[in-house]
Amino acid sequence: MKIPRTDRGIPLLIRLRQSFKAFTLIELLVVIGIIALLASIALPAFSSVQVKAQQTKSLNNAKQIGFACRAFGVDNNGQYPNYPETTGSFGNTQVTYSNDAFNDLVPTYLSTIQCFYQPGSYETPLPRPPADPDFTQCGSQTGVSALPSGSKLNHWAYVTGMSDTANSSFPLIVNDPASIGQTTVTWSGTTTEKGGIWKGRQALVVHVDNSATIDQLNSSFEDMNGPTGIDLFNTSGANGWMQGSQGSGNNVVAPD
Repeated sequence: MKIPRTDRGIPLLIRLRQSFKAFTLIELLVVIGIIALLASIALPAFSSVQVKAQQTKSLNNAKQIGFACRAFGVDNNGQYPNYPETTGSFGNTQVTYSNDAFNDLVPTYLSTIQCFYQPGSYETPLPRPPADPDFTQCGSQTGVSALPSGSKLNHWAYVTGMSDTANSSFPLIVNDPASIGQTTVTWSGTTTEKGGIWKGRQALVVHVDNSATIDQLNSSFEDMNGPTGIDLFNTSGANGWMQGSQGSGNNVVAPD
């Protein structure tokens, strides 16, 4: 078989081999460096998008709870859940955990407990009821608590003593904080700790009027400020923004 030749008399096969050259080490390093640079730019942006998606999902979940509280108030003289229900009636001792208040909403006002879940929270992955892996039936059984103590099924704190006539800016539901005191509520800057889901920089709040906000925290991971510059969750005495306006009985209670 004859090997085709070019006009210069050099076999075409040899010319083709000469036209393909391998990358040099420097060229490879440059390419790798460019890829690493692009990755370093893209990863934080992707992480930020993930956080925003989790926050949007969490706020939507919390707003469902807020709607249920308003519906509960329609049937209870405007009062939001404040006392645990036992054997079909409400007691006279204020709830000490948000689970107790939220249990009053299921199943009459909420047919699912999925809204009590907060993606990315300290409690995740949370245990699921064996008979209700998709959260669609929990709470439908008479006498069975939808959010039992210690189950970690609820990721939201709750402010007691609220009603449909309370200041619409008052907080009603907030993502689980690291600690709750008489004058302040704080979060953590460590994502693997309780109250650290947003690194102590932000807090998700649903207000009495069911408006939802993502509020910025100060450098010490403390709570937001109210219109007068007083800590929003300060419930101590007349200086407390809620306590002074709303009266006694406003307490932030954590999940159990």
